[in-house]
Formats: sequence, structure tokens, C-alpha cells
Amino acid sequence: MRCPFRSHPARAQSGQSAVETAVVLPLFVFLILGILQLGLMHQARLLTKYAAYKAVRAGSIHNASVAEMEKAAVAVLLPMLAKRAEGPDGIEYVRPVGSGQEFTDKWNEMAGNRMDKVGLKYAEVTICGPTREDLGGGSGELDFDDPDNATSDNWRQSQRTKLRVQVTFNYRLIIPFADRVIYYAARGRDLHMSLRLGQVKDDERSKVAQRRFGSVSTGEGPYEGAASKGVYIAPIRATYTMRMQSNLYLNTSDIPSRNACLFPFSY
Repeated sequence: MRCPFRSHPARAQSGQSAVETAVVLPLFVFLILGILQLGLMHQARLLTKYAAYKAVRAGSIHNASVAEMEKAAVAVLLPMLAKRAEGPDGIEYVRPVGSGQEFTDKWNEMAGNRMDKVGLKYAEVTICGPTREDLGGGSGELDFDDPDNATSDNWRQSQRTKLRVQVTFNYRLIIPFADRVIYYAARGRDLHMSLRLGQVKDDERSKVAQRRFGSVSTGEGPYEGAASKGVYIAPIRATYTMRMQSNLYLNTSDIPSRNACLFPFSY
């Protein structure tokens, strides 16, 4: 006689499958979303490298004008620039650029180089050199084709007619759920020390995070402020060097007093 309290094998297997699905499905969904987001970030990295080239080229023929360099960088990065849809729950989306008219329409919206609601620039150009210290101060112009300015036994002085810039692409992570996870994983804020790469002291870690993302303790950094509004940004940087094709104006504010570019080895 069959025991009435005995569980049916098919029902037991069905329950086991449901449990396994509940465990695996969220990880699988995150894996797919993460791959999509990392793929877009890789594309953004490639475009940032090209944007750095176009920016330094524009600067070399426009007297190292930061405004002209940022315009050139934005024009290259335009296909990757995201915008938040209207409404309180609007999602991030990227409108494609497949024709001249689409490029013009999107350029008219984003040529101001300012993100809506967060105030950050899409593309920021920092002049790594020459600095005022390299140029020796003074005012007027520095002739780019003067051999005395381009050649010297001193390495620093020989770089006076070479424009070195760093382009920072403030890339907006647009894939839901993956954007927040990747942002906070990169910052290392919500990860236990045992899960971070390397052993870094708290004070050193704060300095590193502050240079990359702004203030950690107070949340006053530009990227922290954007994250508090649901906009997660990953700064992607690339550098490029090109010899000047126009004179440097020494009395402009575009020439920095020191090299303010960020490099991994300086962290």
C-alpha cells in the first residue's frame, strides 16, 4: 500500500528547480547587464583616445585654446553622449548619430558641453604642458616655428612648443542596475577591505578616491553629487601630444601654472 504522505518526485524536482532559478537568475541578469555596460565603456575608451587626438590637433592650430579643444572632443564623443529622459523617473538614453542631420540636431543640444541636472562637462580638457614655468613667464607670444624655442639642450625647454593635453570624458553609465554596481565597485566605497585590490591605508585610500571621484567623507565631489541624483559617471581619460602649429599666447588663462593632469602612477 502506497504511503499517502510520501512526496511526489516530480513535485520535489519542480520545487528544487524553482529555488535554483531564484538563485541563478539575478546573477545571470547582472552578468548580461554588466557585459553590456563594460562593452559600452570600452567603446567610450576608444573614442576618448581619438577625442584626445582631435582635441590636441585643434589646440595646435588655435593657439592652445581650451574652448576649441573641448569643442573638438565633444564632436568626436557625440555618438556616446547620453541624456536623461524627461520626467522624475526618466532613464538615461543615447540617441544615435547615423546621418548629418542627426549629428546637427544632437550637436545643437549638446554643444554647450554641459550635462543637464548635474552641471558637469561632457568633455574636459586639461593642458599638461607647456606650463607657465616651462615658458619662463612673460607675456606676448611664443613663436612655434622659432628654432630657439623648439630646440634646446634642456629637455623641459625643448618641450615648449609641444602641446600636451588630457581629455576627461565624463561617461554616463546608462545600463540600469549595472551602472550603480560598477560605479560603487570602482570607488571601493561599499566593498570590504578584503575584497579590494591591494592593502591601502584609510588615509591613502581617501586621497586616491578624492582625486578620482571627489570628496569621500562629505560626498561633496562632483561625481558624488551626480550619483546622489541617480546619475552615475565614470571618468575616462586619455592624453595626446602634438607640436604646435600656431603661436602660444602667454597672457591667456588657458596656459596653466603647473601640470594638473592625472596619471595612474601619480595616485
